[in-house]
Amino acid sequence: MQCYKIGAFKSSYKRISCGVPQGSGISPLLFLIYISDIKKASSFHHTLFADDINLHMSNSSFNVLQTTVNLELCKIDNWLRSDKLSLNYNKTNFTLLTSRKHSSASFKVIINNHNISPEDNLKYLGVLLDNKLSWKPHVQKVETQLSRACGILSKLSCNTTSTEINPSLT
Repeated sequence: MQCYKIGAFKSSYKRISCGVPQGSGISPLLFLIYISDIKKASSFHHTLFADDINLHMSNSSFNVLQTTVNLELCKIDNWLRSDKLSLNYNKTNFTLLTSRKHSSASFKVIINNHNISPEDNLKYLGVLLDNKLSWKPHVQKVETQLSRACGILSKLSCNTTSTEINPSLT
């Protein structure tokens, strides 16, 4: 049962048969508890953050890695379905992190007959990384954000008046 309370107002109780209340403060915690056994579903290393999951796997053999990733993703997809969860295939992508000459384009990832798109860059807990693990994409993003902020401050400075600070008062 669930109800909402805002100030003195309290809604009527509603029965919830499945899921968590979206937007509530406890939803991410309940979701993490609900999916905490995902680590038993496959041999991926994983990082959970709210409703995002990053799966990691490594192998020195390109072919073995590709085969293993696809098999383990099938296990993850089956686990999600058994827990009444679904994977948004359109929002799912992968990045092949390597210093070798392998291309992400030649690495095929397929889940439930859906081709998963390779990405040259990935966002990992707010940090942008490229497939060579350089800081270039993140630095460029921060530079762009700082440039915009400086432009806004510059435009705002024309609309403000300058006041001199009397050094003898400080």
